[in-house]
Amino acid sequence: MPTHPLASALAGTLLPNARVLLLGIGSGRNVPALLAAGARIEAIEDDAERARAAQARFTSEPRVRISRAAYAGPYAFEGTIDGALSTNALLHGTPHHVAAAVAAARERLGPSAPFYVTLGSKRDPRFGVGRSPARDTFVPSSGSEAGVPHCYFDEAGVRGLMSGFAIEELVERSAAETAGSWAHAPEESASIVHWFVRSRR
Repeated sequence: MPTHPLASALAGTLLPNARVLLLGIGSGRNVPALLAAGARIEAIEDDAERARAAQARFTSEPRVRISRAAYAGPYAFEGTIDGALSTNALLHGTPHHVAAAVAAARERLGPSAPFYVTLGSKRDPRFGVGRSPARDTFVPSSGSEAGVPHCYFDEAGVRGLMSGFAIEELVERSAAETAGSWAHAPEESASIVHWFVRSRR
């Protein structure tokens, strides 16, 4: 799976030895681009299996630290970070959980530090399908992510969620080329719509 476009864009903004918070490590596909930019990575992963797999993959890379923790914290590391990225983690959960994760990341970001994030769009055809345990949240009953809650935003919702940040770019994009292959088949990815958000604290 290629590097997510937001990861490549964030890598291009970083100074050497920048400290980056990665919310959700997934398959680890975004890590090489950040390392190539000279970053040190603090990765938070709430899924035990993915955290173990990532720790095994990057065990010999001292610039990558992986913690199993909730995205809303508390985080297992101290200090300020120079940038943050989430390309899959904040697609899941409820708006309340996503807002808590965004707030936790903001607390750790230094002044003007970038935060690039992918969010679910209400234009996604999965919006409104399945059980709804919370506002704008739906749990599919079938498919590769059956049973996993997904939350969705319109533009006003994204801007409200990111109200503590200066939004530099906010666009809706097809996820055909960016959805994780570990979670979606190509034919499923083709219909998914995400918000791509570039912001600064």
